[in-house]
Amino acid sequence: MKKLKPPMIAAVGTIGIITALLISLYLSGVAYKVPDDIVSLSNERSPADKEMLEQNLKIAGEVDINNSNIKRIIQTLSRPEEYKAVVTNTIYYDDTYGSISCVQSVIDDAFRIDYLKSDGNIEYSQIIYDNVCYAFIPNSENYNSFALGSFSENSSAMIPSYQTILDLPENSITGSRLLEEDGQMIVEVDTIIDNSVGIYKISLKNGLMYSADFSENGKIIRKVKIDVKEEMPDKNDFILAGDVKPVYEKTEK
Repeated sequence: MKKLKPPMIAAVGTIGIITALLISLYLSGVAYKVPDDIVSLSNERSPADKEMLEQNLKIAGEVDINNSNIKRIIQTLSRPEEYKAVVTNTIYYDDTYGSISCVQSVIDDAFRIDYLKSDGNIEYSQIIYDNVCYAFIPNSENYNSFALGSFSENSSAMIPSYQTILDLPENSITGSRLLEEDGQMIVEVDTIIDNSVGIYKISLKNGLMYSADFSENGKIIRKVKIDVKEEMPDKNDFILAGDVKPVYEKTEK
C-alpha cells in the first residue's frame, strides 16, 4: 500500500469557505471561534503505537538535523495508514479572527472530510479517492461527484501535511530542529517564500503534521492545529448512498 499524504482537504470548496468567512468577519467586526471540544470521539485504539514512536525517535534523534537533511528525515518517518483527526484553521483578519474546523478520516488512501458548523454538527462532507471527489450532505440519499483534476492538498494549502514540506524548494527552508512540545517530540521546520513565513511542526508520535503557523510581513495570518485522535475511522463512513462497499474497495489497486 502506498504511503498516504495526510492530512489534507480538497481544494474544491475550500476557497469558497475562506472567502465567506473573511466577508463575514469584515461585515460583523466580531470574532467567530469554534469551541476547542467541538467533537466528541471515543478512545478505541491509538494510530501510533510505541514501536512507531521508537522508530521515529531513532530516525530523528540519532542525527544532527539541518536544512539539508530535514526533507529526508521527514520522508523516512513511519506513519499510520489509517487515522482520524480534527483539523482547525484559525484565520486572522485585521483585528479579528475566525476558525474553520473539520474532522478528517483516512483509510486505504481514501479521505473523508466532514466540515463542521460552529455548534460541532456536520455541514457537509466529502470523500476523496482515486482523484475523484464525492460531495454530499450527511444522511442524504444523493451525492455529486467530480474529478479533482489539477487540484490537490497543496493547491489550497488549507491543511498542510508532511508532503507540503517535501514539495517546498530547497532554498525556502531556513531552519530545522528537534524539540519537545506538549509532552511529545516534534520536528520543526522554518520556511520563507517571498514575504511569507511558515513554521511547520511534525509529531514523532505518528509522523503527521502537528501544527503550522503562517505570517506575512511579520503579521500572523493563519494557524493550523491538527489533533490526531485515538479513535480509528469507520469503513462505513466511506460507503456512498446506494452502495454496499467503501469507495476504496470499488476499484482495483
